[in-house]
Amino acid sequence: MPSMTKRDGFFSIEVASPGPSDAILAHEYPVLESGSISFPEGKYHLDLVKGKNRSSFEITHRIEGAPLISNLLKNNKARCACIVSCPVSCFRKTYISKLVKQTIELDIGNLGEPPLFTPMILCWVPQKILLRKIRDGVHPIWEGQEISLSKGFRLAVGSVFQLRSSLSSLISIHLDKQRERGQFEIQIESEPFRFRVNAGEEIYEDLRAKSSNTRSNNMTHVVTACLANLKADYADDDEEEGPEALRALADFLAREGHPDWKNPEFKPEKVATSLYPLSSHKINSDDD
Repeated sequence: MPSMTKRDGFFSIEVASPGPSDAILAHEYPVLESGSISFPEGKYHLDLVKGKNRSSFEITHRIEGAPLISNLLKNNKARCACIVSCPVSCFRKTYISKLVKQTIELDIGNLGEPPLFTPMILCWVPQKILLRKIRDGVHPIWEGQEISLSKGFRLAVGSVFQLRSSLSSLISIHLDKQRERGQFEIQIESEPFRFRVNAGEEIYEDLRAKSSNTRSNNMTHVVTACLANLKADYADDDEEEGPEALRALADFLAREGHPDWKNPEFKPEKVATSLYPLSSHKINSDDD
């Protein structure tokens, strides 16, 4: 499993390194991947930053200790790529970038669960290379070997990883022009699972705005309603057969120190105000 560190929305992941194995996997050319020592000092890192919205990510590919791959990237003879897939919705797409920093845009609401990411470095220009241990950073077994690289060959392959689910990733906000400006209604959609918020114009614009002074408190009300609906409709469901997104949500609540909706101690308003605390100075009171 790849190791991950996080700080302030920034993730750094080591997705491939030689590890304890002495194996050189059966390729006609050296590949940087877990379980192989074709590049004894090689490491493949990813830095992830959330994009402008919850459906976009900025990924930076970093290669260490594998000069062969680093030079191919530098000379524009290799490309960074990432396969994004979601088995539950049969989604699969390969994103390719000539830059080490690439942006991935997704419609998270239509995927049904947090997607799987498979990062890689691809050969982009067909070529023949006479390998040298010192210059290329390869294992001595490759010294003096001539290899042929075709376009699309995987030079580095990272482990598959999945960003953990959160409650906000399951909330989809929609404008409902038939509803009063300050009203909203929650519907639970099961295929894929998500909370659909049908909101009047005023609250819709507020929930979509990043700089709104009242968004935080309105979001607290939305989350409370989502959790109340979840407790009412799913408290008796068999978790083992439930949607993957719900199992991921239960894991998320556990990590945050909360019981799930099947637990008699589960209180929607308590969980919601813990995840999205109300700000008293932003609440307008008719008594003032």
